[in-house]
Amino acid sequence: MNNNRKISTEAGLNGPTLALAALLVLLATVFRGGNRAVPLIGLEWLALGALLAIALAWLWRDAWPAGWGSGRWGALRLGLAGAPLAIALVHLVPWPGAGALSATPLATAHALLASLPVVACYLLALSGSGAQVQALLRLWLWVAVAQAALGLVQLTGIEGLFFGMVVHEPVIGSYASKNTYANLLAMAVPLAVLGFWGASARQSRSGNGERRSPWWGALALLTLLAAALASTSRTGIATALLVALLALALLAPARASAAGGRGSWLRRLGLPSLALGLLAVALFMGGLDWVERFDAERLAADNAVRALTREATWQGTLAYWPLGSGLGSYAWVFPRFQSPEVGRYWLDLAHNDYLQLLMETGLLGAVAMALALALMGRRALQLFRAGLGTWSSADRLAVACGLGLLATLLHAWVDYPFRIPANAMLAAFLLGVFLRQPVTSGDDPQKVKSRTYV
Repeated sequence: MNNNRKISTEAGLNGPTLALAALLVLLATVFRGGNRAVPLIGLEWLALGALLAIALAWLWRDAWPAGWGSGRWGALRLGLAGAPLAIALVHLVPWPGAGALSATPLATAHALLASLPVVACYLLALSGSGAQVQALLRLWLWVAVAQAALGLVQLTGIEGLFFGMVVHEPVIGSYASKNTYANLLAMAVPLAVLGFWGASARQSRSGNGERRSPWWGALALLTLLAAALASTSRTGIATALLVALLALALLAPARASAAGGRGSWLRRLGLPSLALGLLAVALFMGGLDWVERFDAERLAADNAVRALTREATWQGTLAYWPLGSGLGSYAWVFPRFQSPEVGRYWLDLAHNDYLQLLMETGLLGAVAMALALALMGRRALQLFRAGLGTWSSADRLAVACGLGLLATLLHAWVDYPFRIPANAMLAAFLLGVFLRQPVTSGDDPQKVKSRTYV
């Protein structure tokens, strides 16, 4: 690599790359969250175009995008993007005397291609300018709100609104599962909160000096929460409410302290009222069917099969340790470990993304997860330290994205959100924004006093 490369602080995505990014966002959720062969192929081609555009722009400018950062941490950010390719190559390249390590090389190749949109979203978030990243986040938010609105309309029971899906659930949007549908909504909830309170004091006014109304953010938040509750997904509901309350607590005081005066006190007093009001209306719109799903006996019964599956997956992990069975091979190798008590059901997912990744990738996947955890932990520590004094607009944006990512990280313990292309793409974009190289005090004069991190 050229050691004379300069860090670019101004350049973002060029026009074609930004257009491809927008198409990825707009089309990600349209067809079952991308979890069908033909729509996924389309997303893969768009992602490949975006990745090539990013690479060509980087080579043409002879400079790193500012969001990548520099030094070893910048290299680690890029290394995380290359993890799927590195793991797949280890499993696919013929080894002397052993051949390919993957138990199902074709499935591994398919999984590698399926990772293209995810990697593209991660790099787009790192490579775009601040304004471009915010625009794409707003697009993600309104895509999620559109899904939430579709779900609420599905409460009417009109069959055509389910687009051919034969389901017994009242709300799924254009998804095939209420759980992954609710997870998409939960990831978008902190973005709606950020939109309500504003990303910075300066953003509360438009270019012509007129105040922007924050109520579109409140409407988006209400719609997302109502649809999540109506989905009756237990983990989706729990994570959506958790990140909503965290976002209201962490982001609102910083916004209020920037305003000052009587308006500041009105916002402080109105925060709990707003939270309770939104929750009450969401409960009313979503109905109370979801409450029954939190019954202790029902929770235990529903978890029984998943517990057996997790135990069997762990046995498979030990059997294929340390290199794993091959990326994307779970559905083909798991049956030999499946418990007879589960019956003859074909289980192609572990309902725990972390265990499934360990079984498929072994030590390589564990290293990749440790790298992601280290990068997230370092950024979280930076945000904590920044909150002790002043909070930049980029910091608040990172907090919102981190909370959205938290919803999926928690959901992945009991389900498979990372196996749904659209959800994995949004999570990767949120991760990229969260890990972006933060600006320094001299780079960002818009500093806001914060008393939210304790």
